[in-house]
Amino acid sequence: MVTNNIRYIYNSNMGIEVIYCGNSTISYPLHNHVSVLTVGIVLDGHAALTVNGERKIYGKNQSFVIYPYMPHSILAHSCYTLLSICIDKNVASHEPANVIWNHVVSLLKSELYSEGIPSYQIMKLLTCLRLVLEQYALASCAGCRPGSSNSWINDLKKQLESCPENKLSVEEMAQTAFVSKYHFIRSFKAEVGLTPHQFQLQNRIRKAQRLMHTAGTITEVALATGFCDQSHFIRQFEKQVGLPPLTYKLSSKMI
Repeated sequence: MVTNNIRYIYNSNMGIEVIYCGNSTISYPLHNHVSVLTVGIVLDGHAALTVNGERKIYGKNQSFVIYPYMPHSILAHSCYTLLSICIDKNVASHEPANVIWNHVVSLLKSELYSEGIPSYQIMKLLTCLRLVLEQYALASCAGCRPGSSNSWINDLKKQLESCPENKLSVEEMAQTAFVSKYHFIRSFKAEVGLTPHQFQLQNRIRKAQRLMHTAGTITEVALATGFCDQSHFIRQFEKQVGLPPLTYKLSSKMI
């Protein structure tokens, strides 16, 4: 049995990514999916998923939903197999559910049926996806999207999402918000679920994942995402993604 058979298929035009983790033994530290709505299903085995501080063991055929900005982690006690669909939050809010659903089906048909996933599990995931998309679109129309009441936190989140490579220290962030360093860290973590440094770091790695498809070398990706030390970049990439950069590049496909 081959462990950690992981594949990423990303539709750049629609902002949809399908992730298949086969026989994975990888645990993921606390993080959040900044601009992504995730719906997944455990195909085999079980994994401990902690969401917003609540821990639950998910077993075979159980589906889960992770909303944007929702802090979560995954702990692997043994091998597990997951199939996840990640959708850009703006696409989930504004595109019709049936359009998104059809693109997801197309990705699954063209790329993942070769893994021998039973059709009933795929249909269970797609049914959950349709329901979540409909609910998410309604919540967005009603103005219920997650956000902070602090304008400086919202502004900083947008800055760290769009340009995470910019070198901003915690002290500089706090000065911009005109608050003390420790008040800033506490307030940011209370709203986002991560410290400012954790949030900036994971956004750098997210950007690196996209650049991996177009950049010539890992060194170029590291520099473009604000890492001066390539070895530090590789360590952080593997910690966040579960794979070294080169392995990720070979395991992923952008269409």
